[in-house]
Amino acid sequence: MNTINKLCLAMGLTLSCAVPALHAEEKTLRLYNWADYFAEDTLSKFTAETGIKVIYDVMDGSETLEAKMLAGGSGYDLIFPGDTVAERLMRAGSLQPLDQSKLTALNDVEPGLQKLRSHYEQSRQATVPYTWGTIGLTYNAGQIAQRAPDAPVDSLDMLFKPELAAKFADCGISMIDSPDEVLAVVLNYLGRDPRSAKPADLAAASDLLMKLRPYIRKFQSQPVTDLVNGNLCMSLGYSGDMTQAQRTSDSAGKKTAFHYRIPREGTTVWMDTMAIPVDARHPEYAYAFINFVMRPQNMAAISNFTGYPTSNAKARPDVDVAMRNNPDIYLDDATYARLIPGKDIPQADMRARMRTWTKFKTATVK
Repeated sequence: MNTINKLCLAMGLTLSCAVPALHAEEKTLRLYNWADYFAEDTLSKFTAETGIKVIYDVMDGSETLEAKMLAGGSGYDLIFPGDTVAERLMRAGSLQPLDQSKLTALNDVEPGLQKLRSHYEQSRQATVPYTWGTIGLTYNAGQIAQRAPDAPVDSLDMLFKPELAAKFADCGISMIDSPDEVLAVVLNYLGRDPRSAKPADLAAASDLLMKLRPYIRKFQSQPVTDLVNGNLCMSLGYSGDMTQAQRTSDSAGKKTAFHYRIPREGTTVWMDTMAIPVDARHPEYAYAFINFVMRPQNMAAISNFTGYPTSNAKARPDVDVAMRNNPDIYLDDATYARLIPGKDIPQADMRARMRTWTKFKTATVK
């Protein structure tokens, strides 16, 4: 028994001494998020302001997050699911509807994102948008211009037309390893339902992809290092890849210009969200954290660190000028209209789409 407890017993104050100790022990927020997905001082500032300690567990994949939530008893107070994952979790009863009266900045969410949220019928009352982005083309401007001065950099033709892709194969092309997103982009490009699993639609997508297979060097979701090191000159992937590649290149003293374009044909949009598990022990701490990070200055700091736009429209003035003035990062209404929101599709359809992707990805390159 420690000295404090002995003193409490001696004074006959066991209860009054124990309760504050228990309260201090419980003032802890457990959250589950991707690695490096806050600004460097986000968590320390939150703790300094509120006295709530944060235990930050790093998510290694959306599948792991989903499995933990469906099993129940995760111990987390706040999680950061992607939009379609949140749909499934809410349908399964794993998330609690949010008390709108406890949220201080919902009206500050970007208008374009507010419209996108309307597509998520299950989860829109249980999530707050966090960061978001699109799937498009990040490329080394110099290397592309050397090989094709008139390359249609704002079009998927640059990748999806085999005769154009062949021009860039020597400097390296990568594709995000995400079957649902890539197939949605391909099907939309072909004028078909982006989320279709119809045999004819998947056959058309497969035909296009198989013609490109000889020119794809890598399938990866994190191409930044290869872009900076000159192992790739073009990548179909996340919008934040360009910002991260440019920052890394600049800090290394390289004079490489990376650009990112949203295809004029349209593309998918993803949105990571904040949500409270139905069995969270401390939902009040989760609300406090949501309101803290949703402040404009905190959201801007997160955007500047991660390279992704955040949901709070009032944060824009404090976001790095290279990001906030880039029309392919912060979008106008016309560009929002070309975006394809996520969709929680049936498992049978997902399996059919996965088979199409696996055939493409594992095809022997001659």
